[in-house]
Amino acid sequence: MRAKVDLYHLRGVFTFVGVFAATIVLPGLFLAYYGLAGIRAQQRAGAAEVERVANGTADNFQVGVEALFKGFEDGTLNRLKAGQSVTSGLRGISDSLRVVFRYDSDGVLVFPQSPDAEDALEDQELFFFAPWQAALHAERQQDYSRAAALFAQASREARGPELKGQAVFARANAAQRAGELFVAEQLFTEVLSGYAAVRDAYGFRLGDLARLKLGELRLRRDPIAGEAAVREHVELLLAEPWVIGRGGEAAVARRGIDLIAGRANPEWLGRARGRLEDRASQLFWAERLLPELETLGAKGRMLRVAPGEFSYSRTDEALWATTWTDEDQYVLGLDLSSLMLEIGKIAARAAGPESDVVAVIRGPDDPGSDAPLARRSLAPWFPSWSLGVYPRDAVALLRRQAEERQRGIGIILLSVAMITVGTVLSARLVQRELEVARDKSDFAANVSHELRSPITQIRLKAEALQLGLAPDEAAREKHYDIIVREAERLSRLVDNVLDFAAIERGRKTYTFRPGDLGATCARMVEAAMVAMETRGMDIQLTLPEDLPVVWHDADAVSQVLTNLLSNAAKYGQEAGWIRVNVSAAEAGTSDGGGSGSEGGVLVAVSDGGIGIAPEEQRQIFEQYYRSSDPQARRKKGTGIGLTIVKYIMEAHGGRVSVRSAAGRGSTFTLHFPLRPPGPSA
Repeated sequence: MRAKVDLYHLRGVFTFVGVFAATIVLPGLFLAYYGLAGIRAQQRAGAAEVERVANGTADNFQVGVEALFKGFEDGTLNRLKAGQSVTSGLRGISDSLRVVFRYDSDGVLVFPQSPDAEDALEDQELFFFAPWQAALHAERQQDYSRAAALFAQASREARGPELKGQAVFARANAAQRAGELFVAEQLFTEVLSGYAAVRDAYGFRLGDLARLKLGELRLRRDPIAGEAAVREHVELLLAEPWVIGRGGEAAVARRGIDLIAGRANPEWLGRARGRLEDRASQLFWAERLLPELETLGAKGRMLRVAPGEFSYSRTDEALWATTWTDEDQYVLGLDLSSLMLEIGKIAARAAGPESDVVAVIRGPDDPGSDAPLARRSLAPWFPSWSLGVYPRDAVALLRRQAEERQRGIGIILLSVAMITVGTVLSARLVQRELEVARDKSDFAANVSHELRSPITQIRLKAEALQLGLAPDEAAREKHYDIIVREAERLSRLVDNVLDFAAIERGRKTYTFRPGDLGATCARMVEAAMVAMETRGMDIQLTLPEDLPVVWHDADAVSQVLTNLLSNAAKYGQEAGWIRVNVSAAEAGTSDGGGSGSEGGVLVAVSDGGIGIAPEEQRQIFEQYYRSSDPQARRKKGTGIGLTIVKYIMEAHGGRVSVRSAAGRGSTFTLHFPLRPPGPSA
């Protein structure tokens, strides 16, 4: 019969296992497989994404560089088409533009002027002329009148207009310092009319210096007229072409602006200073870069392109952009370091600070590195230059990809592990459920048997009384006693089953009141004595008189003692005795179960029966559990009595423990605490 029941349950187990495998295990394995495939696809997609970002960065850079040079070219051509000057206001065309050279159709440098187009500086003969040396000595002695006379002698004795012009200017300057302003003004006018183009040994044109001195003298007599004269002189200087390598015009213009700075219109002053700085900067860069420009071709002539188009060449310090009009050639020099800084900023913006890639500009002499993710040429502006896009941190990128791969694999392994654990736990649950089902089946069979025995006895004795089969009054009294005893047994069995059902549903409650636990125990032992004596059992109660008051439910405690006494009588019948010992437990003493006590009342129920094996002592309080000992299996029982005992004791805030050895009997100890128990569920 048991085999049939197990087979019935196994069929359900196999059905569950099949459904579990089909709905959990196999899908889990498929998910693991596709998860690994997804990780590989994600790795490939990640690499493709980095490459896509690299190409996007390179494209953005190329667009930015094209926009940079297009803005430069359009700014230049727009000025040429509008007839505006390309040789001034260079920052308006490009921040990197430093100088513009203009050549005519014959290849002659028109702007700025080459030193070849100017008169050579005067030789140093004048400085060894005796009257000149004497005049200089008088100036150092601040004897300006004598210096003016000596400079006059030098001008009369000087050979050629260049030396004579310098001597006249020096005489006028000395006369001004001597206070002979009228003479000085006449002499400066003479220089302006006869020697204006002569340059002194420092590169200054005498005419520019004389005109500035005349303006300074007029400022003293008539500030308005003097300011107008100086301003006109500055305008003329800023409008004339300057000579490469000669800084005289710039110095004279700056001195003129400083003279009228407190009188002139602020707007004019601002414009004049800006134009001066622009011209001076161009003169500086022209002198610095002209030797490099001349290495590209005679007189700066380079590849001729159609009007409106540009050709580019590079030297050590500059990028040269050449364009043509119908008549002239313009060569625009862009500072290479400034230009590369602008291009570097474009590269940084193209990549972005949070990007996984970085854009690097490499020239023809830069050492090679790993192959870039993307490359773009800087032609036609820098034919041998290129932009390479590389991982910002290749090691970190590989490490992050590895971490993502490991994370994905870890999640998959964790999922598989969880499925495995779930499978194992499910198998254990199935096994447990099978055991519970078997226990429930045994419980039903045992309950049926337990119910059948008292009912059968009651029925037989009642029928005997009904049919008059009891021969005398003593026999009838015996039948009545059996009927009452079996009815009480049946009542206890039904109470246990009902209480267990209520416990399983969580609806069992108890009413706790302070009282004498010893009196409750005495009543139960006294009530059990008659039944024990009929079984030939000797039951003894040890009960002290000074027990403390304990909060308890008397009916529940009676049920606990009934279950323990019933088990003691069932499994200890061969010994023929049961001992019930009630005692007060002090704090820190042992309750018989090996654990310390916080004080209260101990109730120990002992027998000398078959005992309980050590490995089963923890299981006997589980529901439906029956010992595997053949001697115990022969005794009928429901397997819920000790479960009810444990639940009732826990509801009282106490505990139950067992001390037993196989073949030597058992002692069940109940510990009731003094404190009131919490609310019972």
